[in-house]
Amino acid sequence: MAPIGLGLALQQADAQTTADSLRLVPAHAAPPGAPYRAVEVRVPSAAAALGATLTIPCGATDRLPAAVLIAGTGVQDRDGGVVPDDRYRPLRQIADTLSRRGIAVLRLDDRGFAEGKLWSPPTAEEVAADVRNAVALLRGRADIDPQRLLLVGHSEGGIVAPMIAAGDSALAGIILLGAPAKSWRQTRQELARAAAERDPRLRTAEERDSVASAQLASEEVMITRVRAFGFLADHDPLPAARRVRRPSVLILHGATDQQVPPAHVELLAAAFRAGGNRDVRVRLFPETNHLMVHDPHGDPSGYEALPSQTVTAEVLGALAEWASTRLGARSDPQPSTCR
Repeated sequence: MAPIGLGLALQQADAQTTADSLRLVPAHAAPPGAPYRAVEVRVPSAAAALGATLTIPCGATDRLPAAVLIAGTGVQDRDGGVVPDDRYRPLRQIADTLSRRGIAVLRLDDRGFAEGKLWSPPTAEEVAADVRNAVALLRGRADIDPQRLLLVGHSEGGIVAPMIAAGDSALAGIILLGAPAKSWRQTRQELARAAAERDPRLRTAEERDSVASAQLASEEVMITRVRAFGFLADHDPLPAARRVRRPSVLILHGATDQQVPPAHVELLAAAFRAGGNRDVRVRLFPETNHLMVHDPHGDPSGYEALPSQTVTAEVLGALAEWASTRLGARSDPQPSTCR
């Protein structure tokens, strides 16, 4: 399971297991019969060049629109996965969906993922720097239209995308999935109290307060141990959102999300609008969790038991339709097969 939850990412950082021993470099070739080809590229980074895959639709007669995908918290590969048998690979799904609509997609490994060891998760600022380099790489390619680029960010990636867009008005759009509108510390406080309120074993307010406080105290340890969490702990995403007067914004969120409460959606949308952005759309999906997977309950402790670990067709459809419209991509969801 990808480390969308910060506790899982801490376990990953503690392990310091070599990438080779976990076989963390899966093949990223296009599936058989896909109407796009997959090209391996390298994205410059302050640490080391990052492995990445660019999916390029076939049959194009002009420069292509493109998207850069941004994963959530943790050290993940370009598919959004952590281990080879991880069933949850959202970025690969999104890339496949968009490239079938005529949109080139660049997805990149997090710092350290395929470089022989797992480093501590990069901070949001470090991820933003790498994504800016990815955008520059696309703008420098002869087959990509530099005026038709968008960012797609999940979870922490939904914090990173506005950070970049606030200083890059040439982007055509940003899509945020499960993005928080508050700092990590504030969000965890909300969730700890909500979990205590739902626990039938806790019968008094004192018991609920005690359990919530204990949970928060244990999570404070993560803030001091992992730089990525230290940055997120008090980082307010809303100021960056207010600075994004353009490009267009699409916010997608699961109604049963228990990692970023659905109430964050309107707070985030209001911040974009308050800054003067006139094109902000919101979609809330029923029975959909933080992973954008079908889940009536949304409890992270139940993720592994879910029958499916795939992003829902409804979410992918909404994402693809909006992106195709904003980028002027093909309406045909199945462009020509590569020859």
